[in-house]
Amino acid sequence: MNKTELINNVYRDIISHKQEAEHNADIRYYKIMQNKDYAKLEKQKRALVLEQAKCLFENTPTTDIDNKIKELKTQQIETLGKLGYPKDFLDIKYHCNKCKDTGFIDHDKCVCLQKKIIETIFSNSNLTTHRTFKDFNVNLYDDKSFAEKLIKFANKIIQNKAVLETPTILFKGKVGVGKTYFLECLANELINEAVVTVFMTAFEFSQKLLEWHLGTFEDKNLMQQMFIDCDVLIIDDLGTEPIYQNVSVEYLQNIIDLRMLKKKLTIISTNLETNQFFNRYGDRLGSRLLINHNSLKIEINNKDLRQTK
Repeated sequence: MNKTELINNVYRDIISHKQEAEHNADIRYYKIMQNKDYAKLEKQKRALVLEQAKCLFENTPTTDIDNKIKELKTQQIETLGKLGYPKDFLDIKYHCNKCKDTGFIDHDKCVCLQKKIIETIFSNSNLTTHRTFKDFNVNLYDDKSFAEKLIKFANKIIQNKAVLETPTILFKGKVGVGKTYFLECLANELINEAVVTVFMTAFEFSQKLLEWHLGTFEDKNLMQQMFIDCDVLIIDDLGTEPIYQNVSVEYLQNIIDLRMLKKKLTIISTNLETNQFFNRYGDRLGSRLLINHNSLKIEINNKDLRQTK
């Protein structure tokens, strides 16, 4: 799902909250109007409101009318109390009182809409952790200056909303050097900037490709939304997944090609050496990720961080 579709879906949800809140308020109003005392006061108030509008149109004083309306409102609140209802019983109970469930305040996105967008992106990202670079400890790296450069590079990706001249990034390194941790932090930072991000282990990705291959047209459409339309696709630990003939390499190649054409960022991590990568995925995919000028290779050399406290 691309960002426009996602935001539209979130916006429709918020508008449905508004409609529900107003509908429930109408039900409460109908219920209270069954009380003769309250209905009488409401009828008197409506007549005064019309008279007030007429005076305002004719530019005549409304002080007496204003006081009478205020007195009727007080009597209505007292009537609600006698019936066992709070004074705000007839108020519309919006989910967000700031924007009244419109999603916007003076043409700017309300905090509630921004929060809902981020929550929705996260729920569709396949991530299971909320860790960010605030949790990232550069002191765990053998080369602290390299770790600092890595964070600086990640911040460039975040600040540019993942719009880079190089649409594919390959992180290489041995098991345990911190590739997964780094990419999880990066994914969450991007999501916090409302960048539609999908994070998958290579094994999960491989299983989804098989589902895509064997699935219906609707399944294929959903897979395209997940892998091709998202702003950022992160595949972690490529080389650890099972290879399905006529599926794994072919679909991965097509996804990367399409994302390159659309200039959408794809990030991949792998433990494989260059010759292992070519042997496993072939010359075409190997060249695309390891040689092509549209792909950036970053080697992470470090001790096994899993053995470091």
